[in-house]
Amino acid sequence: MAESIRVRGAAYLGFAAAVALLVHPADTGDLPFFVHTAHKLFTQDWANVFADPNVQVGPLQLLVFRVGDLAGVLALLVQLGVAALLWVATGRLLAGRDPWIRFGVCVAAIALGLTYGAYQDGHPAQVVVPLLWVLAGCDAREGRTGRAGVLVGLSAGFEVWGLLGAVVFVLAPRARAALVGLATEAGAAAALFLPFVLAGEFRMFDYHWQVNGDTLLGLVVHPGTDFTWSMRLMQGLAALTAGAGVAWVLRRTSHAVWLAPLAVVGVRMALDPVRYPWYWLAVQTLVLLGAAELLSARLGFARKRHRRKLAAVR
Repeated sequence: MAESIRVRGAAYLGFAAAVALLVHPADTGDLPFFVHTAHKLFTQDWANVFADPNVQVGPLQLLVFRVGDLAGVLALLVQLGVAALLWVATGRLLAGRDPWIRFGVCVAAIALGLTYGAYQDGHPAQVVVPLLWVLAGCDAREGRTGRAGVLVGLSAGFEVWGLLGAVVFVLAPRARAALVGLATEAGAAAALFLPFVLAGEFRMFDYHWQVNGDTLLGLVVHPGTDFTWSMRLMQGLAALTAGAGVAWVLRRTSHAVWLAPLAVVGVRMALDPVRYPWYWLAVQTLVLLGAAELLSARLGFARKRHRRKLAAVR
């Protein structure tokens, strides 16, 4: 069994690598800007990498981009890294279930362009963050909230909205464990950003978006209105409330691990002032994981019922 899983994993990662090496995007969106910004990380001016308010990604994403660019394997590093994380997350979510479902959903993710899309526009966080949340949710349900807190904190190192993954601590078996998770999350995120805040000029929160007319928010807020970081905070609180509600209602089921993050992502998108195509990657990632989890649970139930019938006949 273990050997066949390794073979399938190698075949899957080989498929992801082939896509990364052979498929080249014509339009790379924000990718060139972030790659250029990441050049500062290994210079004397590293502390001022966030002096430009347009830099709305975290230090971990910039680090990945810089390392990949230096090595000349950025597309491979991002896409293969995302594919590997997806393999780990699905393995954890579907533990003890049909391994072919894990393989199928991971291959489907590549075929649907999730790994490629994570690289194309320069926003791998849209796939990475939900996957880290799912892993953290699995840990939180088992009481490993310290490790879950580190995962959620690390997700903020890709994009700040990763902090909204705090909803997974609703799944913790005890309130004290949930508090440990929240504290660990805050500590991990602070460790990533504080060096830049203390040693350089940090202007990430000076950035203003403008409300677009093609968004749901544009129906109630005049298009062109500035959307500030204080408004982002209110948006985040609304998303957290929705996610926490879903997590609480479904806390005794494995469905909560992906449905609570999906609620957070859905509300965040609904209240966002802009509509970028890469936002859908987060939704697609969680829906795909959810479909796999539901299918594997249904098949597992059907097999148990079949075994009971056979036992009754005997």
